[in-house]
Amino acid sequence: MKKSQALDYPASTRATLKPARGADAQLDHLEYMITSFVNSTEIAPLGCLDRPYWRMRLRVLSEENDLVSVQRARVLKLLDMLDQTERKTGPEQEAA
Repeated sequence: MKKSQALDYPASTRATLKPARGADAQLDHLEYMITSFVNSTEIAPLGCLDRPYWRMRLRVLSEENDLVSVQRARVLKLLDMLDQTERKTGPEQEAA
């Protein structure tokens, strides 16, 4: 999944999205957890909570919430962090 795809959705679905104000707490949590994941020296720092899991969480957040530009930037920054760790450690199998 490309980063831009995580933030694209048809205009017709915009009315069904959750308000942006509810996404900040989730973004705070994801920033904390993904930063911990990226900075960990362990091979599997959080067990089954691997890169595909965190990408899925970011995708769901962006699909279910009407994010404002600052929030979209935070999501893209987190996706970049995950991409950087993948380049350092190698790709993982994406969950089907």
